[in-house]
Amino acid sequence: MRPSFRIALLALALAATLPVQAQDEILSLADQGRRAAWQGRIGDGLRLIEKHIAEHPDDRAARIDRARFLAWRSDYAGAIEALDALGGDDDEMRALRARIHAWLGRRDTALALNAPLFAAHPDDYDTAWTQALAARVGEWPHEALAPLATVTAIKPDARDTRDLAKAVRLPMFSWVGLPWTHSEDSDDIEIDTYGLDGSLRLSQRWRLTAFAQRRETSAPASGPFAPVTGGDHVDEDRGGIGVRLAISPDTSLGGWVGASNMDPGDNETIGRVDLQQRATDSFHYGLRAERDRVGFSPLSLSLGVMRNTFATDLLWSPTLRDRISATLAYDDYSDGNERGGALLDYRHATVRNERIALDLGGQVEWSGYSDQPGNGYYSPERYWRVAPLATSYFPFGQDTGLYLQAALGVQRDETFDNWKRALDVGAELTTGIYSRWQLALRAGYSERINEFGQYDGTSVGLELRYRFCDHRREECPAAAD
Repeated sequence: MRPSFRIALLALALAATLPVQAQDEILSLADQGRRAAWQGRIGDGLRLIEKHIAEHPDDRAARIDRARFLAWRSDYAGAIEALDALGGDDDEMRALRARIHAWLGRRDTALALNAPLFAAHPDDYDTAWTQALAARVGEWPHEALAPLATVTAIKPDARDTRDLAKAVRLPMFSWVGLPWTHSEDSDDIEIDTYGLDGSLRLSQRWRLTAFAQRRETSAPASGPFAPVTGGDHVDEDRGGIGVRLAISPDTSLGGWVGASNMDPGDNETIGRVDLQQRATDSFHYGLRAERDRVGFSPLSLSLGVMRNTFATDLLWSPTLRDRISATLAYDDYSDGNERGGALLDYRHATVRNERIALDLGGQVEWSGYSDQPGNGYYSPERYWRVAPLATSYFPFGQDTGLYLQAALGVQRDETFDNWKRALDVGAELTTGIYSRWQLALRAGYSERINEFGQYDGTSVGLELRYRFCDHRREECPAAAD
């Protein structure tokens, strides 16, 4: 045995007996980074491998791992940029690109990259994993079941397999929920809503939906928002039943019809129909028509004011970091009033790591009514609001997360001499994201000025939801339990 080979064997044997810290001193920076990332210390792994790349800029494997670690901490745009900077494109890079786009929900791009790899290697764990993750996006999540079966057969007990099974079956759940909300404002209007709702998956394309609610709206009997029927409150019982059809992986059509009942004889038909279309990975739109009560106050409810709404919702992602959404709506009121409105929302993915996802952007809102009838709702001729916006998400493990949103800007209508402050803040804590039992807690606060003077309002709510799919057990892989 040559001395150099004997020395190498002795070094390996010694490394095996050393503590982790001492072993890290022997490992290269790249290997230390890989070890840290695989142990869940992704930030440490990224710093180590970036230090290694600074010293060895031609280490292609390390640069691919850097892109992989960026994706692991949800910096998907940064990961794609890292791959683009590397240049070239082989199967390893295409597979990683496909995985990143699947995480982003960009179904078409992910499948275009991954499907040829999956066809060439149908028994490969990683390509099957990506195929399932991408196929679950959209209206036909059942298309992910076949590649999920491959993943489960290869590594049935792996954590990645269990995580994938949870993500794949989540949109295939049926569920029942118990929602409750309470709101009150400086106009002394209080609204409590509680009830029962649910969604039953009948087949791969059809869902049945239903809800039943009790809404209690009150205001002081001596105030401007008291009901014309007397007293200080109006109680409404409402409910509906509907269906949703997944026409294709990119298109769904749904709707519901129901009834709203208040005092004897005050019964109205309510309902909604909507079309959702995912035109491309970067552009989605929805069209909807609704009929419902104008439930801002006991006065508007007791007057029986109804609205017919026609709206479109648009979502455009021009880059992997930027998202622009818009809602355009027209309301036709039964009291002769009409309303046009628009809300434009822009968000830029600013921070992405294991601890926080932070977006910064802004909102522009406009609305205008044709008349100011004084029927218990704010109806300015011209209303504008402009506000910087910040949203953040804090994950607490896979099953719990906290979402925060704040918009502090300015507003004005035709009665204002100048711009006034407008504030909106909200929070939502969700636990059981991938579990059968899910609980969501919500709270919000708004500060405004309107025709009735200084205004502020608060709202709180919760929804307890139970998911099930035992009636379609073939869509509930055991690995997901």
